[in-house]
Amino acid sequence: MYLQHFGLKHMPLGKHSPSVLESKQKEILTEHLNWLIGSNGIGLITGEAGVGKTTAIRDWTSSLNPLTHQVFYQSDNHFQMFDIYSQFADSLGLEYQHRYSNLWRNLKRELLHLSEEKKVTPIWILDEAQNLPLGFFENLPSFLNINFDTRDLMIILFVGTPKLYTILQRSHYAPIASRIQFHYEWLAIDSIKTFSNLLVEAFNKAGLTQSIISQSGMKLIHMASKGRLRYAHRLLTRCLQIAAQQKINHLPDDVINQAIESLRSMSH
Repeated sequence: MYLQHFGLKHMPLGKHSPSVLESKQKEILTEHLNWLIGSNGIGLITGEAGVGKTTAIRDWTSSLNPLTHQVFYQSDNHFQMFDIYSQFADSLGLEYQHRYSNLWRNLKRELLHLSEEKKVTPIWILDEAQNLPLGFFENLPSFLNINFDTRDLMIILFVGTPKLYTILQRSHYAPIASRIQFHYEWLAIDSIKTFSNLLVEAFNKAGLTQSIISQSGMKLIHMASKGRLRYAHRLLTRCLQIAAQQKINHLPDDVINQAIESLRSMSH
């Protein structure tokens, strides 16, 4: 209803909207990821919740050739270590195994098959990786040793909050940390100018070319979201809902303040 009221094709910052991520960070991260494509191995991407890490990676994977790279995305990583590998095996189309030895054997056999027969490199993306069981980081180097082969047959991307980086700095996990080829920290958008330009572009891509938010309103949204796009999306959604209910075609500061208070009360 509120999208129709404003003539929007989709939410400006929603999951299904075209990416409008801050270009400099995206450019740097893409360079790191493209470099990893040529060498395989492990990459580490950290940042506070809601800043746009997953969106940036999704944009990058959409540009890859599916004939040479197959993406496997996992975000439910708060289970036991056996479950993590079982999810990966299921994504590869392998039968469920009840024993570690069979599970690892089948996974390694399939990775070799993909590399040597199909010439395909799997990209295993482990999102919310700060929730992975600590034993996973300890045992992953053993899993990656395949037939005395020094080649890396797959790409692994660890994506998570700054807590993940802290975990991997512990000496206990040095064997896996030493395999990480880059660490990139994705930051929230501090610049109000960058943030405002991003919102304007987002509304344009959603089908609304005229400005419906004042500069003071942009500052309110930036301050309330702390430059984090996921929270800005939630706030904009509430703003549009309130404005549509009031039958107005812009987002005045009082509507934005109402939305901020509404979301604040819902979180308590």
